[in-house]
Amino acid sequence: MPVASDAFLPGYVRFSAAKRSVPDPTQIQASDDVALETLHVPGPDPPFVFIHGGLGSLWNPYPQLHGFAGERELVTYSLAGNGNSSNRPTQSVDGHVTDLRNLLDELNIDRPLLHGHSYGTAIAIEYAKQHPTSGLVLHGGGDYDLTPAWEKPLLRLFLALRLYNFPSNKALMRRLAYSVGTHEDTPQAVIEDFLESNPMPHKRSAWTTVTDAFWGYDGRDDMDHIECPTLVIHGPADGIVPLDVARNTAGRVPDSVFCRLERTGHIGMIERPATYNALLRAVTTTVETGQPLVDAVEDTTKEE
Repeated sequence: MPVASDAFLPGYVRFSAAKRSVPDPTQIQASDDVALETLHVPGPDPPFVFIHGGLGSLWNPYPQLHGFAGERELVTYSLAGNGNSSNRPTQSVDGHVTDLRNLLDELNIDRPLLHGHSYGTAIAIEYAKQHPTSGLVLHGGGDYDLTPAWEKPLLRLFLALRLYNFPSNKALMRRLAYSVGTHEDTPQAVIEDFLESNPMPHKRSAWTTVTDAFWGYDGRDDMDHIECPTLVIHGPADGIVPLDVARNTAGRVPDSVFCRLERTGHIGMIERPATYNALLRAVTTTVETGQPLVDAVEDTTKEE
């Protein structure tokens, strides 16, 4: 159980403040069928593009949006079927990859620096196999075994009974965050702040996005097609995706570094944002200077 503390760590930026520091999201037509709720912050290349996970929110990387605004071009968006994005006619990982490519075409972004979280790692991985990518960051996920054993019966129950329509479904997200999503040292104030950025969705399509697109994902084939520097970050307290999934994923990418981020679980970008942002800057250093990623990460670790 996370520590019973209402105190935020020094330097922590609350979701409400981070949200005020960036523009409001807008709708961008990615195709005839799909309009995506998108937050775009102009800035220098290479742009960071954030892909949230199942039942997630475009606001999930709020410490990164605040930390990199003005320093880097930023894009975060709601997957089709989630948030204020329209639904896809059919749900699939390949469909979400197509949506992302179309969105980036609309924003004139050619070689993104992709950040995939949880189920969003599947989209980031498949995109990087198919399209030019400057760099890749994977957190809380990997290229296979992303569905915990308890998830399928739980989501089937919610869909069958339409429990997503009830306000009480917020209790589920809170219970998951405390029981399997975070490290025991993460203050309650931080977890509650994260939950403000990630309310449980009431749209049925957000739930079927998970069941129809991501269940059974196995991207282990063709991982050597990823030709960009790749940082795989995973928290040892992640009770959703096993640590070995992330470690093994890193082992299949030619230019990759695995980083075990201590004192974090499934949302390390929220639990230790200063360290997490420093790791992202290590990736940009590699992209911009050609310094080997392992050296850039080691330099970051020494500074921490």
